[in-house]
Amino acid sequence: MPKPGVFTIALLMGASSLSASHADAPRPQASPAQPAVPPKTASAPTILAATVKPAAIAPGRAFKLTFHWQAVPLERDYSVFVHFVNSAGATVFQGDHAPPVVTSKWSGRVSYTRTIDVPATMAEGKYEIIAGLYGALPNNGGWQNQVLLPGKGVSARDGNRYLIGTVTFDRKAPPPPLDSARPATLNLNGYHMNFSEEFNTLSVSAWGPAGAGGTRWIAHTPYSGDFGDARFADPVEGFPFTVQNGMLRIEAKKDGDIWKAGLLSSVDPEGNGFSQTYGYFEMRAKFPKGPGTWPAFWLLSVEKLKNPKLTGAEIDVAEQYGHAPQSLHTTLHLWHDKGGHEAAGEHFIVTDMSEGFHRYGLLWDRKQMVWYFDGVEMWRQPTPASAHTPMYLLVNLALGGGWPIAQTPNPSYMWVDYVRAYAKNAAPR
Repeated sequence: MPKPGVFTIALLMGASSLSASHADAPRPQASPAQPAVPPKTASAPTILAATVKPAAIAPGRAFKLTFHWQAVPLERDYSVFVHFVNSAGATVFQGDHAPPVVTSKWSGRVSYTRTIDVPATMAEGKYEIIAGLYGALPNNGGWQNQVLLPGKGVSARDGNRYLIGTVTFDRKAPPPPLDSARPATLNLNGYHMNFSEEFNTLSVSAWGPAGAGGTRWIAHTPYSGDFGDARFADPVEGFPFTVQNGMLRIEAKKDGDIWKAGLLSSVDPEGNGFSQTYGYFEMRAKFPKGPGTWPAFWLLSVEKLKNPKLTGAEIDVAEQYGHAPQSLHTTLHLWHDKGGHEAAGEHFIVTDMSEGFHRYGLLWDRKQMVWYFDGVEMWRQPTPASAHTPMYLLVNLALGGGWPIAQTPNPSYMWVDYVRAYAKNAAPR
């Protein structure tokens, strides 16, 4: 969340599939005039036909795209370009990304799945899926597509681009299966509630102090970093927070030409306030309708706040971008000294999060982190070495996150029923 324009994939966290992120920035295609760079290894990777499920999808919904490679290690790390091309040969949107295993360490069969959001404005028809590998040329010389071997069912195109499949956009297509339709498995036996914010009242100040003798929340990130296309406002009567009938309303609205919105943090700039190592963390909320909104529930390292030179974890329990109300984004970031960053993310098709209240949860212990939606497990990751220290809570309604806000409803509202944290019971003596 602090740097939404950055999304590189952690390559040592064991992620098997990755989300289609707004920060997978489009790039220019390599010019045909630039000579292709042959691989320095004994042979090139083979790009195989993709698996597309479902094969037909309505605009405004999402589908699963599984990539397959017969891999060999390359001399450097490349990114994957993915272009969706219409019948006129024009690229209408992209899904570029970093693969979950760096190409310098590729070996054998490599497969992974991404969830692809189809823009609601996309015209109906059959679209080609063109993919390949690319890397930056030295001295800011642009981009270069890597030579690959086309596997069965794959056609080579000019410029080292490869047709790996097709997808049909059809407004009459049935909705895709939901990742949230699986049985709920969350079990909190052996845990007790250690933090409970039911929003019968709201104890918040602009900058604290938080904790004993202060307020429960502050209204800014404690590291003094706004993000997105709205400023986080100091709280005043009626904005950006309103509490009524045990419910918090966070509002985003324009003040002249400037958007303002709301954020809550459970610690202040000194690290005072609520934080916890391990446990289960949950928010029950209803997200706003309309494009450009960017609600989130996330955790950050207190130790990183106190000492920026340390590596600190950021756990995005839930993020949603308003143009895709059924797409739930979850990410584990590691922030290093001097802006170094790596991340592993997953992206799921769930019930429309703007139509009702849902529970967004994270179960975290010494060995692993497990993300939940309404008690249904979404995915899990090993707990990284830097994530064995206290984490604090953040809840916000931001705007943008790489998506346009020209059509964002003014005002927009996020509703939060509660935020809770559970700790594991002490072992009996």
